[in-house]
Amino acid sequence: MLKHHKFMLPILLFLFMIFIFPVRVRAQNGQIEAEILPSEGSANTVILVRFKTLNASIGGVQTADIFWDNYSIALNKDGVLGADGSYNYNLTVPSQPPLSDLGNHTIRVDSSVFNYGPITFTFSFAIIEFVPSPEYLALNASYYSLLANFTDLLNSYNALLVNYNMTSADYATLVSEHSQLLLDYNSLSANYNSLTALHNSLSANYNSLLTDYNNISQVFSSLQASYTSLQQSFQSLSSNYDALRTDYDSLDSNYSSLRSSYDSLLGQLAFDRNLNYVLITSTIILAITTFYFATKRPKLNPKTRY
Repeated sequence: MLKHHKFMLPILLFLFMIFIFPVRVRAQNGQIEAEILPSEGSANTVILVRFKTLNASIGGVQTADIFWDNYSIALNKDGVLGADGSYNYNLTVPSQPPLSDLGNHTIRVDSSVFNYGPITFTFSFAIIEFVPSPEYLALNASYYSLLANFTDLLNSYNALLVNYNMTSADYATLVSEHSQLLLDYNSLSANYNSLTALHNSLSANYNSLLTDYNNISQVFSSLQASYTSLQQSFQSLSSNYDALRTDYDSLDSNYSSLRSSYDSLLGQLAFDRNLNYVLITSTIILAITTFYFATKRPKLNPKTRY
């Protein structure tokens, strides 16, 4: 019974829409005949809108602006002239929802007729069968593919939810630790700035000391070379000293022997000199005495002498 009511509901709605949206011609007076064929179908149905002028004194509906549910689908569209003098327009249902949804849709045609003026026609077309578009089929395939992955995603979501709760707890702990670490960081930052200033000062002193070290190293290298040269000279002098020491000891021994001989000879020479002084003095005294007696001897008479 419920299914029967569902089947009758679209029919009743269609009949109601026909009475609400009849075919109208502004100031028609039976001079222009208009019709739509068919008045219902699917989203793929080709709709024919036909206009025929019944009065030869006025023109036909040669061009028209066509609207579907107040949505423009053709502007200044040229009609196709039929064998009976009517102008025909072929329409297709728009593919995008809600223009292609099931139910009644309004087609409005605006035009201007020669020797008559502006006219407006309103038709009703009922879409009673849904025909999916290629886009819909692609989306439907994607839907079922996504639906197949939904269970896996749900399981992953549940696992992620558990991990999220654990992560949230860890986050709260980390926030507390972050506050403490931030305090430590600020303290370390102040110490770092102080150490940086100290490092800069030490770096300047290091550069100065490095310069002095390089200078001292050059002087040390020079002194090392001089020391090596002096050590070689010292060893040579030490060898010469040892040789000279040996010669000195030998000469000292000879000197001691010569000194003893010299002292002995000196004593002998002093004795001989004193003896010579005595002899010389005695000789001088004897000579003086002889000269004295010689000069004091009485002169003899020559006669007596003979």
